[in-house]
Amino acid sequence: MPEMTKKSSPIKLNVVQIFKEANHYIAANVRFMLCIFAVNMVYMLIFKHLLGGISNPLSIVWAVAYYIFWCFFYRFYYGLRPYFLNRALLGSLAPSTKAMVLMLIIVVAVAVLPVIPAFLGFDDTYMEIYEQYLQSFNREDYEGSVSIWGVFVGYSVFALLAPWLICKPYLAWIAALRGRNLSFRKVGDKARGNYWAFFFITAVLLYSEAAFTFADKALRLDNWLDYTAGTIIFIYTNIIFAKIYDWFYLKH
Repeated sequence: MPEMTKKSSPIKLNVVQIFKEANHYIAANVRFMLCIFAVNMVYMLIFKHLLGGISNPLSIVWAVAYYIFWCFFYRFYYGLRPYFLNRALLGSLAPSTKAMVLMLIIVVAVAVLPVIPAFLGFDDTYMEIYEQYLQSFNREDYEGSVSIWGVFVGYSVFALLAPWLICKPYLAWIAALRGRNLSFRKVGDKARGNYWAFFFITAVLLYSEAAFTFADKALRLDNWLDYTAGTIIFIYTNIIFAKIYDWFYLKH
């Protein structure tokens, strides 16, 4: 496969085709998808009943097991044996760790930067808006004072950042699981010119999840709809990214 050069034309991501291929994969692999759904739901239920949530030391064990589970998913998707213990799994820790650090930095910036005007003499009205802005990222507060508009704004901010924050690191991680060493810069070069395509895909997935979360709170279903729909959307998200990787690195 020829290397991407500066003079080569950008590869345009066909969003409609990506969704079609993801849907076709699900329809052709129903049993596998049901197994992935069942296992993922078990993981979600374990975390739901984990006393203290992320503050519980056992959450580290849960996170490691969950990470290995999704490594297995991609290894199985590409038919790469062994599915579990392999060098690629260890190699995938580098891009995933970089992505988490990058995400932490950006999330802190997104949370902190809007408070700067408060130090410039803005009134209490602005601080109320800022509080709504922060709560829009907290799913537990959807039942309370956060409006649909507030959540829309919060998720829109995240969707605008997603092409750098999620999409490109995700592709580098998938490449590592396939035994390839791709830096974020190389992925960015390959996927350049597709910002709005990545934004659209991310927005569809994020807004869908937010809608189900709101419905769960409104119907007082104790997160059952949220977890079920969230599991389906998260699995679908991973299939979408597998198809995006295929588009850039296996088809072009």
